[in-house]
Amino acid sequence: MGTRDRSREVVKKDVLTIGDAVLKSAEYLKGKGIDSPRLDAELLLGKIMNTDRLHLYMDWQKPLTQLEISAYREFIRRRGHDREPVARIIARKNFFKRDFEVGVDTFVPRPETEGVVEHALMLLDSEPALKGDRQTVFEVGTGTGCIIVSLAAERGQHHHIATDISAGALATAKRNARTHQVEGRIDFRHGSVFAGYEGTLGLIVSNPPYIQRSEIESLPPEVRVFDPMTALEGGEDGLDVVRAIAEGGARLLIAGGWTVLEIGEGQAQPTVQIFRATGAFGNARVERDLAGVERYVLVQRNGGEA
Repeated sequence: MGTRDRSREVVKKDVLTIGDAVLKSAEYLKGKGIDSPRLDAELLLGKIMNTDRLHLYMDWQKPLTQLEISAYREFIRRRGHDREPVARIIARKNFFKRDFEVGVDTFVPRPETEGVVEHALMLLDSEPALKGDRQTVFEVGTGTGCIIVSLAAERGQHHHIATDISAGALATAKRNARTHQVEGRIDFRHGSVFAGYEGTLGLIVSNPPYIQRSEIESLPPEVRVFDPMTALEGGEDGLDVVRAIAEGGARLLIAGGWTVLEIGEGQAQPTVQIFRATGAFGNARVERDLAGVERYVLVQRNGGEA
């Protein structure tokens, strides 16, 4: 073999293709205990290459440049060593058919939270008290805005209000509303729970902080280190914000209006009891997520049809 042929062989061996990078990175992430190593590896490389997973497969044999390799290695290090969530590394998360910006001040949207949107849409379409006149839909603790933006995009005829205690989270939510062209349909308010609102409401939705204070330290680092504490901790029993929503809902909801909440495992019945203790709520339903966990509580203000 001549010198030129040996040089070509060395160059060929040094080439790292998209496929090589994904497979090696997935193996590394698997060794670090990451739950979805192949998916994470593909999403991170897709960010580097500014493409989706389908096109990664179409270009499986395409060589990476040294700049792409360096950037990808840093992403994989952050995911595997630091345990930083993919959504935070790429600053995006898909939720209910749409991509949402994720910021340092926001909770990363979870797949189960899509159930809040699904149940809310079902009520808006079926409940007599929510039909006809334009209703006000109110979200407590909007974060990225994924719930209220999805509702405004799907049912634009209603008035939408969303609050958050974090100014940074509200800024992210506003950008997401602008991206999905519903900015004019949502009134964002800075403040805790109902932020001083005194009008009437047809529907309240929320994925409130519901982790018990004593459980915070046992959470995986993806949550404990990277999610804002205000989006996690719900007090001693995890239900402090649920109580505030129940108290406010008893005062603000129209007769027959509804509240839809995502709650933690084992909190369904205590949540129903909190609402009924106000004397303003009777009809209540508990729904399970795709894993079979009692995840959603739907409660109706007295005076409407059960």
